[in-house]
Amino acid sequence: MVKQQERSASTRARLLEAFRRLLLSHGLQATTTQLTLDDTGLSKGAFYHHFRSKSEIIEALYAQESEATLERAFGRGSIASSSLERLKTGCIAWLDEVKDPDVAAILFRIGPSALGQERASAIEDLHGIARIRALLEEAVADDGIVFGNVELIASFINSLVAEAVLHRLGSGNEVGPYLAKAIDGVIDRAAAGSN
Repeated sequence: MVKQQERSASTRARLLEAFRRLLLSHGLQATTTQLTLDDTGLSKGAFYHHFRSKSEIIEALYAQESEATLERAFGRGSIASSSLERLKTGCIAWLDEVKDPDVAAILFRIGPSALGQERASAIEDLHGIARIRALLEEAVADDGIVFGNVELIASFINSLVAEAVLHRLGSGNEVGPYLAKAIDGVIDRAAAGSN
């Protein structure tokens, strides 16, 4: 049973990797399920065992890319001393993660275009806000910081990060120091407002 699960996971990973590579080199319209099957040598049955449609593989790729960039970014912040420092370090590291043109293309152009802005945002928020919220809740538990509405503060910080990335992608300007100050401001005001 374990070998079957490993083979299934391996097949899914091969499909996603091939689809990602083809998507970035050929574009959304030209990247078909058949092109992906031709590239991998897998059968239609193998594809449809994992994904019901091209839209579903795009969504899986988008979610995987989102989670992987956040994992790398917040992994860099894991050596910071406090949960709030890890939060800020992770958010700023995420700016660096999306400097990669392929990552930026998937997260900011291809994904939203293929999935629709609302669905892409929901996936991105699911991963990003969850990490931010967990670190805020850790600050409450470990450091005794009191926030009125952790979910709302996490949404604010997530929005700041997204806007900082979009600004940098559009302008080419470095925004990390501004983002750090903005996050500090939101946290400071939220903590002061709850007293």
